[in-house]
Amino acid sequence: MRNHECDYKKRSPPMTNLPTSGVDLIKEFEGCYLKAYPDPLTGAKPITIGWGSTKKLDGSDWKLGETITQAQADEMLITQLEKSYLPSLQKIPSWDDLTTNQKGAILSFSYNLGKNFYNGSGFVSISRLLKNPELWSDAKEVTRVFTLYCNPGSNVEAGLRRRRVAEANLWLKQ
Repeated sequence: MRNHECDYKKRSPPMTNLPTSGVDLIKEFEGCYLKAYPDPLTGAKPITIGWGSTKKLDGSDWKLGETITQAQADEMLITQLEKSYLPSLQKIPSWDDLTTNQKGAILSFSYNLGKNFYNGSGFVSISRLLKNPELWSDAKEVTRVFTLYCNPGSNVEAGLRRRRVAEANLWLKQ
């Protein structure tokens, strides 16, 4: 059973290069649990805690039943985003051309689907979007591309579809 004890207030990450809009979206969709729980899709590994963290800061795995504090959950999210996710995203050739909200949408996407998604197997459409700035303001195409990644037919499809639509909306927000 998940422990729903985290503070859901959206707080900006202090002194960071992270797009706050993306951090807020991650918090909204990951939820925060101070007690480790099994992955909703597999019912097993990866064991997750905090704001969706599947690894401890030292890289080791969580074990069911382990607990953390709210402060640890918040620190772990920001640290993992800054040290693990942001460097990978900054390697995307168009990264510096994206708006803050577009970066936020991609940060949320990558936190959910993997930091090395760009040009990866199964990520042709989102990679194509990032390579083609002429598509960046096409609301229909942006929404179509983001919503391709929602595990159709799975028990998490509806939640992922909501997340992908929110990411597309953030991408399109001025």
